[in-house]
Amino acid sequence: MELFFSNEIFETYLYLKIEESGHCIKVLRKTNGDVIKVIDGKGNLYEGPIEIENKNKPVKVRILSKTHFEASKFQSGFHLAIAPTKNADRIEWMVEKAIELGIGSITFLQCEHSERTNLRLDRIDKIAIAALKQSQQYWLPEIMAPIPFKKYLEQSKSEENSYIAFCLEGEKNEFGSKPIKNNCNILIGPEGDFSEMEIELALAKGFQPVSLGKSRLRTETAALYACGVYKSKLETK
Repeated sequence: MELFFSNEIFETYLYLKIEESGHCIKVLRKTNGDVIKVIDGKGNLYEGPIEIENKNKPVKVRILSKTHFEASKFQSGFHLAIAPTKNADRIEWMVEKAIELGIGSITFLQCEHSERTNLRLDRIDKIAIAALKQSQQYWLPEIMAPIPFKKYLEQSKSEENSYIAFCLEGEKNEFGSKPIKNNCNILIGPEGDFSEMEIELALAKGFQPVSLGKSRLRTETAALYACGVYKSKLETK
C-alpha cells in the first residue's frame, strides 16, 4: 500500500506538497481519477481520486473516505530525550528506526558533553515522514528542537515513570527488569555520557537510574535498545 502525506487538509479535499505531487505523477505515473491513500500524521487515513491541474502544481485529492486509527500504547506512552550525536547521519538514522518502531515523541538535549548542539530539523522532519509512510503507520511523533538539559528537567512531568541511562558506576537496575508503566520517559546522553552533575540533577528530580545491558552502546543504539525493551514489555502484558 503506497501512502502519501499531507498537512493541507480541508473538509472535502486535500493537497499534496510539491515533492509528494512529483512522486505521485512522475514516479508512480498516477493520472486523473486514480485513487490514492493519504495520511496526516494525526491518526487519519484519507482515500480519494486525484485531480491534476498542472504537473508543476500540487496534486488535489477529493476525499471520499476518512478512517481514524487510535495511537498504540507505545506511540502514546513512550518519550525519548536524547543528546544528538556528533555525526548527524547517526542521529537521523536513529530517528528513522525509532519511528519505524512506533515511538511517541523525541526531544533533543543539549548536555555538558554534547559535541553537536544544532540540528537540521527540516531534514529530520522529512526523514520522519518518509519513515512513517514506509512503515505504514498513522501517527507522526512530535520531534522537539534541542533544549538545555536543566530546562528539560524543569519542564519534565511524571517523574515516577522517568529513567536516566548512563555509564557512570553506581547502583542501577537494568531497564525493563522491573515493570515499566505507561508514559515512560527515558534520557539518553551524548557520546561522552552525562556529566556527574547532570546525573545528580536527574536523580534529585526523581529519575530512576538504569543500565541498558552489559555492553557499552553508542548513543543511537542505546536509544533503539530502550525503544525495543519498552515495546516488548507492552506486547507481552
